[in-house]
Amino acid sequence: MAVANPAAAPSAKVNSLAMDFVWSGHRIKPYLLTKGNNQFVAYFDANRQMTIAQREIGRPWRYYKVDSWLGWDSHNYVTLELDKAGHIHVMGNMHGDAMEYFRSSRPLDVRSLQRVPMMVDQSVELRMTYPIFLLNNHNELVVKYRDGGSGNGNEIYNIYNTETKQWRRLHRNQFLDGEGKMSGYFEGPIRDANGRFHLIWVWRNTPNAATNHSLSYAMSDDLIHWQDSNGKPIALPLTLDKTEVVDPVPAFGGMINGNVKLGFDHNNQPVIVYHKYDQQGFTQIYLARKSGKTWQSHKISQWQGFRWDFSGHGSLGRFQVKPYAPVAIDNNQLAITVRRLDSVKRFIVNGDTLETIRVENGSLYPPEILAKTQVANQHLLQANTLALEHHVFVGKGDLSPSGGQYYLSWYSQPGNRDRAHAVISPASVLSLHEVKQ
Repeated sequence: MAVANPAAAPSAKVNSLAMDFVWSGHRIKPYLLTKGNNQFVAYFDANRQMTIAQREIGRPWRYYKVDSWLGWDSHNYVTLELDKAGHIHVMGNMHGDAMEYFRSSRPLDVRSLQRVPMMVDQSVELRMTYPIFLLNNHNELVVKYRDGGSGNGNEIYNIYNTETKQWRRLHRNQFLDGEGKMSGYFEGPIRDANGRFHLIWVWRNTPNAATNHSLSYAMSDDLIHWQDSNGKPIALPLTLDKTEVVDPVPAFGGMINGNVKLGFDHNNQPVIVYHKYDQQGFTQIYLARKSGKTWQSHKISQWQGFRWDFSGHGSLGRFQVKPYAPVAIDNNQLAITVRRLDSVKRFIVNGDTLETIRVENGSLYPPEILAKTQVANQHLLQANTLALEHHVFVGKGDLSPSGGQYYLSWYSQPGNRDRAHAVISPASVLSLHEVKQ
């Protein structure tokens, strides 16, 4: 797994720091947030304990551990954000679990983090999954999560009042209703250059990942009132029959949650990348964009004889295909980076027609990061005979004071469909990298 900036240049200056020894028994995602001169990293240490590190850039790290420990579930990442007053909010380690939420009692002070037992309604905060913090256009803190299970979950948004230190529901009605038949898997909301939020999702009928279907879209100016791409209001809750479907991919049609990504073209129009099976049954990469009153889908890959036939429950291990969000580049072109197996390619498409101009070699992150991670983990690589994955996570928030992008990197064993491995690898070193072009 590599979660990184696909637009990163292949040659760069990289300054690296070792953060800590971290759990490497299976794939799990940390979080890196930079706000001005303050930086925060949330992760699971070598003993599986949730840990939050904080520093002023250029000064030593301060560490704090909270009372939350990781199991074997690769869904259980950790995430964080700051509210308007600078208090730190941390959530994670939840996949259909009771709430794991911590908030600092003092601004920008990781060592004042305390467990918060309830947000809004403890009776529905018992099966929480996929927490995401975001800020609305008034810089107010919002958290969204799934309540319930795969195939029968509900999406919930809460908004935080900095003055009263209380959360409340953002929506009076339920946000999404699968009507007992399905649930939604969301990407976003993602804010465009004009402050409008865009949301894409797939519907999934059962815990079987192959039952994803019906790529869907909605947009909002305030995260409260939603509309389709033609400006028609959508009354909540979202249901399949009143959802704007971008592409009616059927269940078992080769589309999977987590692999639908949203970017914007030169005119700030949303462009969606995803994969599905073509008429021959091969896996292909597609782009979708609004044209007039309808969405148009364009196949940009021409792979022959390749089919990722995924299915089953739990974390699926390493995805055979991983597309990244479209990026507008020079000459009215879009670049879409795609990893297929161990090969990374960059599709360059015409910004007007979305037709593929060329396919070139690509990269998910500067190769210097791999070399730095290997040096930091010689103890692990030299002594270990287990299969290991190299992971890279691109930091969120601001760039460095010198304009560099921050990354995290580490090693782990692959996921094992959320089951224990027979052997646990030694702890990996989690490294922070500042990449300057």
